[in-house]
Amino acid sequence: MRIVWSFPMWRLLILAVAFLAGCASTQSRYVLLGVTYPPLPEGAEVDIVRDGLPDRPFDRVSRLDVHLERTHFIGSDLEDALPELRRQARLSGAEAIIEIQEQRSQVGETKIYHVTAVGIRYR
Repeated sequence: MRIVWSFPMWRLLILAVAFLAGCASTQSRYVLLGVTYPPLPEGAEVDIVRDGLPDRPFDRVSRLDVHLERTHFIGSDLEDALPELRRQARLSGAEAIIEIQEQRSQVGETKIYHVTAVGIRYR
């Protein structure tokens, strides 16, 4: 069986893709807290300190924010936000992330997940 794509079917396909792309959004930013450092290279490792503070001395470099929204009752968690947190940390010159705080909420079928953290640079 061969499917023949007519012009209206392409229009329907484009609308379906646009709808699915509109079902999720990510917003993120960082704010520098004082001393500035150059951004780290794209593949640089960024440590995640989930509990407490690192044993090494450090300086607070940036405040990191990641906001995720998904529809159809699909939720997000820290694992979904970590790539963007690491990206923001690298852009701000931070070598590690500490003080991770998570907030969840829901509006209708949209689940909202917001994470804040602090980017640090080891001395």
